[in-house]
Amino acid sequence: MSTHRSFRSAMTWLHTWSGLLLGWVLYAIFITGTTAYFRPEITAWMQPETAIVAAPADAARAGFKRLQEIAPESKRWLVSVPDDRSRELKIYWEDPQSGKRFKNEDVSQPGEKNSVPRATLGGEFFYRFHFQLMLPHPWGRFLACTAALFMFVALISGIVTHRRFFKDLFLLRLGRDGRRPWLDFHNVTAVLALPFYLMISYSALVIFTPMLMPLAAKFLVPAKPAPAAVAGRELARAPENLNSPAPDAASWITPDKFELMLAHVEKTWSTERSVKRIEITHRGTPQASATFTRDSAPSTSYVFTDREVLKFSGLTGLPLANPAPPVKSLGTRIRGVFYGLHLAHFAGPALRALFFLMGTMGAAMVGTGLVLWTLKRKDRLTESGRGGRFGYGLVSRLNITAITGLPIACAGFLWANRLIPAAQAGRADLETTCFLIVWGVAALHAFARPAKFAWKEQLLAAAFAFGALPLVDLLTAGRQLDTWPRAEGLYVYFTAALLLLGALFGYGAFKISKRRARDAAPGGAL
Repeated sequence: MSTHRSFRSAMTWLHTWSGLLLGWVLYAIFITGTTAYFRPEITAWMQPETAIVAAPADAARAGFKRLQEIAPESKRWLVSVPDDRSRELKIYWEDPQSGKRFKNEDVSQPGEKNSVPRATLGGEFFYRFHFQLMLPHPWGRFLACTAALFMFVALISGIVTHRRFFKDLFLLRLGRDGRRPWLDFHNVTAVLALPFYLMISYSALVIFTPMLMPLAAKFLVPAKPAPAAVAGRELARAPENLNSPAPDAASWITPDKFELMLAHVEKTWSTERSVKRIEITHRGTPQASATFTRDSAPSTSYVFTDREVLKFSGLTGLPLANPAPPVKSLGTRIRGVFYGLHLAHFAGPALRALFFLMGTMGAAMVGTGLVLWTLKRKDRLTESGRGGRFGYGLVSRLNITAITGLPIACAGFLWANRLIPAAQAGRADLETTCFLIVWGVAALHAFARPAKFAWKEQLLAAAFAFGALPLVDLLTAGRQLDTWPRAEGLYVYFTAALLLLGALFGYGAFKISKRRARDAAPGGAL
């Protein structure tokens, strides 16, 4: 019995401290990673100038034309074509002045009446933040991996610690005072989506296996090399006048050759799943080529090399024999499945909404766990009367900074998108700067004000920041009040989500005020 009790005590200690030490990082990863499930939709909302999505071939022509205008000397071009979810027509080019660094630009689509889309990171900001944390490479990824490991340990130790595992699923006593409602909510959100939490934390570790365990990389390479005998061999004989060296770099792939390639691509691939990306390499050399990558079919596995490609000679514009796809090792296939589950690119709208809900529950689970630590510590300080108030005060302020400060910063990012002039130079970086400034102000406020006031004031600020965004959108994005009800579904759903978030934060502020009125003062306990 004593051994069993000691084991449970050790698991409780492990669960508490593994959840606390990187809890704030985990909360930020959950918030931004969950938001990234709708990355293309967020980007579309943040670029209101883009109202239509051109056909893939027309978008590819527009991107190619723009690259000819602004990067004629670049050796490498990329065009990212819009699809069913993403409206972005984005071009990339290797800057000859800075080695292999790439520059990028959003391009106005054919038939677009408005100006060029405003520069913004859009949903990509949240996606990158959730595994890079705005830290230099590779330290942000190492920190995110460490947080995923701590979460996995906290989940396993939490399962061992809670004896009444399934009974806790049906206990939610929100009307009580003290820490009982927080504990019940923590348990319910933990149990309801436990398989999702295990999958998302373990898959994060699998994705970064080569970085965490470099020796394991040898198990993730193709088991057999791809046949190379036919790679680069032309399927058709090139006209003699195209075999001679071109007079300059720009003439390697002319618009006529590009049209020849597009015609072959459209004939080979169906319009339902057409081209997604075009990469032109070695411009100005005899090795010049253009590779068209097909839009991927929904699949649980996510391995970019699985996508269909068509490769063309830059000299002739004629197709080349593509090398056979590499034979993937078992480790690569397993990693691809976990990668696909983590990103959920295969998921339709309903399943993405379910993933979003479970991700939100994960953030609530982490947040309530952090609050529980401060409540337990306050009880111990009250009973013992001893020191330790510095650690308690620090954690309680960091809780406010993370749990309410981060959502306010996310709202500030969206506000900056609407308030910074669309033609402002470097506006994408300015949006990120605004995010950091707002989060910094929230942190200063959390440390400057008593905790019970800081919670309420930041909840009210978050409620206003999200609730007022639809009005800011109407006043700044060019949509009139009389036409808004007939707007496309993206803006209707996005506006509904913003209003719902505002209402939830407002409800939180109301509950804290109500408890303070009953002299329960849970905010002070935080």
